[in-house]
Amino acid sequence: MSPNAIAVLIADDTKEDRFFLKRAIGQHAAQFLVIGEVETGQQLIDYLSGKNEFADRGRYPLPDPLLMDLRMPEKDGFQVLEWLQKRSFPGLKVAVLADSSGTAYRSEAIEMGAHWFLSKLGGAEGMAQAVRLLQAEMARFD
Repeated sequence: MSPNAIAVLIADDTKEDRFFLKRAIGQHAAQFLVIGEVETGQQLIDYLSGKNEFADRGRYPLPDPLLMDLRMPEKDGFQVLEWLQKRSFPGLKVAVLADSSGTAYRSEAIEMGAHWFLSKLGGAEGMAQAVRLLQAEMARFD
């Protein structure tokens, strides 16, 4: 990984959303490097904890931003945010992604520690817009 790369972890149970998000990153966020993707909230917790299949930090480094869907099986995004509140991950920034039905939860997600609440609406262009915004926002933390 190059020293200027921003390590991104994607947590979303929808294969198509992960595909469009990775494509948007590849096309619109040159500094972003997708270091991993998980499908469930429990996998996300395991990844961040370095447990089970994610124990090797060389293969599964900690992300700079986490792009997380609110709706995931096993543990949802709110349960993950609650788990994160009780732990310390210096430098980790959380971007919550939601479709139209999830936008009602924006305030709650921010109150629980999410740094950004981004929309997954608008297909490929919506994802591209979210990724460009996130890249600009991450530049503020350099």
